[in-house]
Amino acid sequence: MDKLKRYELINQLLILEKLYPEDADYYSKNRKALENGYELHYSWLTESISDGLSEEQCKEVLDILDMYRSITFSWQRLHDGQEIPDKLKFQGFDGNYETELMGYVQYFVIELARFDELTYGKEHPYFNSHGPMLENYRRMLAVWKEYGFDLTEDEIASVMEA
Repeated sequence: MDKLKRYELINQLLILEKLYPEDADYYSKNRKALENGYELHYSWLTESISDGLSEEQCKEVLDILDMYRSITFSWQRLHDGQEIPDKLKFQGFDGNYETELMGYVQYFVIELARFDELTYGKEHPYFNSHGPMLENYRRMLAVWKEYGFDLTEDEIASVMEA
């Protein structure tokens, strides 16, 4: 990083120190690393910024949510609105290995208030499955896409067993 870029970031951090006194220590430490040219610590400036998801990855997550919406609504239609069993509920993604996917679900469902039915009445759903789920969901999606949105009981079972 050249000196001009460092200078710009140092000035921004000085402003942030004044705007957010409760976080001033954090901004000050990062500013000092830039002022002194400690390149090893430059990455600390962006450590809280996610690598993000591509448009394709976001669409895949939305397809998974659509699949679970289909399972949920189909179950309720077939069982006169009864609560859906836990084994059919969307579990989320692994917080350790599928963090960005889990974060996107939290953003889309909680922040944007979409797919509310997949919160299953929880005030603070976290969508952490505590185990890798993406490959399972991909197998399930392949089966679900053959059936469509309104599923029969056998089709629900087939999707879940994929």
